[in-house]
Amino acid sequence: MNLITRFLIVVSFGSLSVCPVFAQTPTATPYPNFLRDLNHDGVIDSQDLLILLQGWGIQGIATPTPSPSLTPTPTSTQTSPPPPTETLTSTPTETESPIPTATPTDASTETPTETPTETPTMTDTPSPTETPTNANAFNVGLVFPTPFPLRMIRIPAGSFMMGSPDTERSRDPNEGPLHQVTISNEFFMGQTEVTQAQWRAVMGSLIECDPEHDFGTGENHPVYCLSWVDCQDFLAALNALSGEGTFRLPTEAEWEYACRAGTTKRFYFGNSLGCSDGAECEDCDADPIIRDKRFPPESTGSPSAFNPKIVTPIELKRSDFMWFCANSDDLSQPVRSLRQNAFGLFDMAGNVFEWVQDEYHADYTGAPTDGSAWIGGGSGQRVLRGGAFVYSAQFCRSASRGGADPLLRSVSTGFRIVWTP
Repeated sequence: MNLITRFLIVVSFGSLSVCPVFAQTPTATPYPNFLRDLNHDGVIDSQDLLILLQGWGIQGIATPTPSPSLTPTPTSTQTSPPPPTETLTSTPTETESPIPTATPTDASTETPTETPTETPTMTDTPSPTETPTNANAFNVGLVFPTPFPLRMIRIPAGSFMMGSPDTERSRDPNEGPLHQVTISNEFFMGQTEVTQAQWRAVMGSLIECDPEHDFGTGENHPVYCLSWVDCQDFLAALNALSGEGTFRLPTEAEWEYACRAGTTKRFYFGNSLGCSDGAECEDCDADPIIRDKRFPPESTGSPSAFNPKIVTPIELKRSDFMWFCANSDDLSQPVRSLRQNAFGLFDMAGNVFEWVQDEYHADYTGAPTDGSAWIGGGSGQRVLRGGAFVYSAQFCRSASRGGADPLLRSVSTGFRIVWTP
């Protein structure tokens, strides 16, 4: 891993952590009354529904109710690119501390079935175009080549708990305190990290951190070697092409909310406590709490079609959901290669770290509770989320967070984008 040591991001990851969950009331559960606590974690939530649906042979949870109001249309005038959101004056330093190595303490998503049918619009003022077959998503019909559309997924408004509990394994103090955040408006998030083909379509050429080494090259690989400022340049160019709504980085709260997709566990796919999270780079069950190979018959409330002989997906591993040091071969990997979360988002754990809009703060004391970006009063660094292909599982936890200089370029830093009307 000496190559990794040389070129990976120099980031002050005090720890990345967030634990968003949809606000629910006992009297208004969105889950069927025959659903049980199938993973024995003490709560009936979307993870239990995922297990049930997979047992029935369904590949994932359906996306939220379509929003009929989104109908972006082209504008007749072209505007000049807006400047980056933030004016940055800081410069990279040699003193930033590397990601700490965790010491472990002890020893289940939709596959899109629709095929986009729209051809990118090659006009002077192209705009996002909603795919008629799925109002929860649309392809951006800009200059992106047809095989690599920029796919945006609707994320509904809602409330969740941001941060990790004190008892979460591999937790860092910067993941607290746990606090409720309410996101009042829906937004659309990139189904994948921005790819190398999409970056080239807007910016012309890739940025190289190290010309002598390849950390995963291909049209459908995530773009990397990007600073936070580079991301702002891409967004300014994209907004100039579009003229519809606003493309931007997600806020840290939006990112966490979208990653969790209603779950409360360490990873969006489960707690995965069967192996170490640290430098050993072990792979193990996504959630080893699931022991039974069959759903036991229900005494009451079972639908007539319920089949108690269906096998539960206990074979699923961490490596079915995230690219990290145990399965990546120290290279970034093509997007959409692994399983997505309940919102239909890929690589929210692993592959490349993702820049978000917020300034990095040492913890969540005083953080906004409305989902807005937290700017000012911090370290001057910007937040990175989600883990990366050469890092251990602890940094792929939904709550893990860290900060880096906004001008830093690394082989493990990329981004995904948000669009709001």
